[in-house]
Amino acid sequence: MNGLVYALFTTMALMFNCRPGLNRYLRHRDGYFEFILGFKTETGSVDRALRVAGGRMTALKKTPANADLVLHFKDNRTLLEMLTTTPNEILSLILHNKMTLSGNLVCLQLFNYYVSLLAGPFHRRMLRQQQKKDRAERTRTYGGCKINEKRERISSRRQEPLRAGNATADPGVCFLTEPYLSDYRLSGFPRLERMLERHFTEKPRVCIERPRLLTRWFRENGFETAAGGRAWVPEMRQAQAFKYLMSEKKAVIAEDALLAGSTTAVRPTGVVIYPDAHGGLLWGELASVEDRPLNPYRISAEDARELHHDIFPFWMDRNFNAYVRNKYNYPLSMKIEERWLYYFVWKSIAVSHTIPDYPAILNRGTSGLIRGIEDRLVEVSDNEDRRNTLTAMKLCLEGLTVYAGHCADEADRQAQQTDNPVRRKELLGMAEACRRVPRHPARNLQEAVQCVWLVWVGLHMENTNTGLSLGRLDQWLQPFFRADMERLPTAEERQAYIRHTLELVGDLMMRATDHLPLVPDIGNYLFGGSSSDQAITLGGITPDGADGVNDMTYIFLKVTEMLAIRDPNMNARFCPDVNSDTYLKRLCEVNYVTAATPSMHNDRAVLAALSQNGYDPEHARDWSATGCVEPTLSGRHMGHTGSILMNMVSALELALNNGRHPHIDQQLGPATGEVDDFARFEDFFEAYQIQQRFLIDQAVSLNNMLAEAHAFIRPTPLLSALMDGCLESGCDVTRGGARYNTSGTSNIGLTDVVDSLLVIRKMVFDDQVVSFKELKKAIDTDFSTAKDLHHRIRRQVSMFGSGHHDAVDMARQVTAFVHDTYHSRTNFRGGHYTAGFWSMSQHVAYGNLSGTLPSGRIRGKAFTPGLTPHPEASPSFLDNIRDVAALDPKTMDNNIAFNVKLVPEAKESRKDIVETMSAYVGAYFNMGGMQMQFNVVNSDTLKAAMADPDSYRNLLVRISGYNAYFVTLNREMQIELIERAEYGLA
Repeated sequence: MNGLVYALFTTMALMFNCRPGLNRYLRHRDGYFEFILGFKTETGSVDRALRVAGGRMTALKKTPANADLVLHFKDNRTLLEMLTTTPNEILSLILHNKMTLSGNLVCLQLFNYYVSLLAGPFHRRMLRQQQKKDRAERTRTYGGCKINEKRERISSRRQEPLRAGNATADPGVCFLTEPYLSDYRLSGFPRLERMLERHFTEKPRVCIERPRLLTRWFRENGFETAAGGRAWVPEMRQAQAFKYLMSEKKAVIAEDALLAGSTTAVRPTGVVIYPDAHGGLLWGELASVEDRPLNPYRISAEDARELHHDIFPFWMDRNFNAYVRNKYNYPLSMKIEERWLYYFVWKSIAVSHTIPDYPAILNRGTSGLIRGIEDRLVEVSDNEDRRNTLTAMKLCLEGLTVYAGHCADEADRQAQQTDNPVRRKELLGMAEACRRVPRHPARNLQEAVQCVWLVWVGLHMENTNTGLSLGRLDQWLQPFFRADMERLPTAEERQAYIRHTLELVGDLMMRATDHLPLVPDIGNYLFGGSSSDQAITLGGITPDGADGVNDMTYIFLKVTEMLAIRDPNMNARFCPDVNSDTYLKRLCEVNYVTAATPSMHNDRAVLAALSQNGYDPEHARDWSATGCVEPTLSGRHMGHTGSILMNMVSALELALNNGRHPHIDQQLGPATGEVDDFARFEDFFEAYQIQQRFLIDQAVSLNNMLAEAHAFIRPTPLLSALMDGCLESGCDVTRGGARYNTSGTSNIGLTDVVDSLLVIRKMVFDDQVVSFKELKKAIDTDFSTAKDLHHRIRRQVSMFGSGHHDAVDMARQVTAFVHDTYHSRTNFRGGHYTAGFWSMSQHVAYGNLSGTLPSGRIRGKAFTPGLTPHPEASPSFLDNIRDVAALDPKTMDNNIAFNVKLVPEAKESRKDIVETMSAYVGAYFNMGGMQMQFNVVNSDTLKAAMADPDSYRNLLVRISGYNAYFVTLNREMQIELIERAEYGLA
């Protein structure tokens, strides 16, 4: 094998050195690529390397100490698997613990691209063959389901909608005589139907407009230093680059759109590249991304070459990970994260998990905000740092205004070219709106929604499009809707305007689908099916504590029902004793019709969780969900709510193995003792706490270093201009300028940890059914030699969700420990960390990487999502509800995800289904439950979708905090959804 690797490297070098068509890929605009990539096996059978330098490749017989990246393989067989794997799949070898790496991951992606240039046709044939094989297997396994019947059952839910029983139940509803808007159907909005069809049928296309324009500006003006060698102030550098970007950005008006502007220069959906973050991870897939099985993208050959020769090389050492690796000498915390097993720190990609202050720009416009900045500049005339930051904010607002003017010009141009008088009127209306907003305050709903969209485009040009959220749009748009309706004298005009509002909101939601986050193929396994997670929050109470449900709340719910798209991620607040039963039933009906949305949150519990953090109560009552489910104080709070995704099970496995992880055989954590060293359960629980604290400290350390990288590489002065506190402090949000600063965490595998601790305490220490050493041997062998013990564990141990108080007490103890550990840590911006228990789709990825557990969960199986009980915990849904509701919300101040799969019987009426669902939610909230989300779809339907994905392209499912189209998920995630516990409505 050692000789084979050397021969392959030698052959590869010969091809690139001797063929001009390939040799040109060893050069980039500024010179030659230079890196050394080493291959080693843990057995020592292979140690070879490839050097790229001076426009040549060279095979090396030994990996030098200064290699930029070393790939470590378990054995020869694993190395051979890598050599015969398509580039899009290579990173998945890390997920399966077959390969580890140390060094710069971008070098691996560049190497993968070189391999694809040689073996592209072969890889494409492999991909097609694999897809054909997978399709045949799915059809063979699940093809027996009654596909047409199942599909029809979902679509038939749109028929015979309920009508609001009490139109006056919500005092904020002033103009909707029937708030459920049951007379409206998607079929009555052909424009939205066409948008949906394009959304589901046209493949997204990689757009390089943003990186092209920014790279051009930085090449001309410098990145680290400006003209004359003067060091750049990062805020000023980014602001000037942003203003250039927005001035040069192409003004696009999508087909049928009522709103001008687009995130990317391609239609209908573009993939945005952020090379200062994780964009380089696409490098290895430039020649294969169109053919990958899951979520492929289109990319032109010209754009791929520009990315390779110009854009990606410029950013190789100007991204967040490179900053930390170089400044902090490749710290242990980064090496741990690169195993993708222990935790994931989101700041390697983005800091965008927050909500801008939309009311400020809607009511003041950029001109009003700029006047405030200019006044503040006078007040801080003697403070250069503050002046630079404030000036940067002003420049970004000016750039946003320039872009709006370009959109107005484009609308005018299209209006002059169309022969359709209706379309001409729409385009002229867009032009008028774009000349008004965002420069001036919005005067009506059309201008307000246009302003929201233009600001949204600008924010995503500045910051990565993951988790940035839209906030309480029903609250902020209601005054404009009300004013417009009051100007209409007749009932007919008002009815026509309601229809227009539905279409306008529908267009806004479809505009939000015009972009996708860049997801390398490995992301399809880590965050499968996730879009940008642009959360909208509806209902709840107002900042002064009154009922917040209004006309726009119901309009957003109707559009959500009609479109049933995965993103924006709709979240609904409900406050017991304040919000009406009419509203709660509508939330449940929309959940039933869409099968998965909106997510529902208990205002009482969330406010109790937030009360410990020193927030002004009025500000706390104005919270919105961010990304998945995380609470953020709208427009005031830089909370980066998804900063750390922690695998809690890893700490448990480290404690079971004296600080070593058995699945990768790595000594990592402190030595806390072998299992037969623990005389009491409390001793083992302390060992678990030590290991968990160690991992939390490492993750916090990396998060803080990456936050420093953001402050230098990509401060966000536009976002800062739209965040309360930054004007007063004269400080960018990346440096702590917002009024409130925290970092939110997601802690994954809670139920699996709690159930395992319960088994250890009962079976080993309380009942002494088995010794700890014997239990350890059983889990190390996947219970293959202890099947009776496996059955006894399932029968005799009451687990979380069973309704047993011991299980609840254990869950309370673990959540309190995790919460307190995070709260005692300080982030880069001076705030503390918050603890959440939701999982995106990490419960599947982390489960795939983890061994068999004392709870009886077998190696490689997904963890339970969020803090949802295990499917076998209890046959009673009420037991699940009671246990989850019994947890203390103050230990979960970054929220939870409680996933429930409800399966109505075909004979049940819509009225009965909705009433039962609302009774469940109401009871859960009255008991103190924090959050609940439904999948109202049975396993047979999901199996049918696996067998015939083309017929189920729009089947919406709730993962753990976000929505996804079932057919876009990887196989493991699909199976996890199928295996979730199903509860009837009886």
